Amino acid sequence: VSAVLGTHTHVQTADERILPGGTAYITDGGMTGPFDSVIGIRKESIMQRFLLQIPNKFDIAKGDVRLQGVALEIAPDSRAIGVERVNVPLREPSGCTF
Repeated sequence: VSAVLGTHTHVQTADERILPGGTAYITDGGMTGPFDSVIGIRKESIMQRFLLQIPNKFDIAKGDVRLQGVALEIAPDSRAIGVERVNVPLREPSGCTF
């Protein structure tokens, strides 16, 4: 296996490594979306639902959108020789609001 990349779309973990047999590993590759949020949803919406135990509309968070993931380098023999977290802040295109 060249790589095992986990995700639960929450928080990108800082545990990337190459295992002794040449398999790249990271627990959570992260998410793409509003960073200051709870899985892309406004924190206030999540907290209200949690505290009051009443279903409510989840509003999408705005601003600080990031693209997260993992870059791998795989040798011809299929062993990983590089693994690196990717975390890129995305700029807001003109006329668009994140």
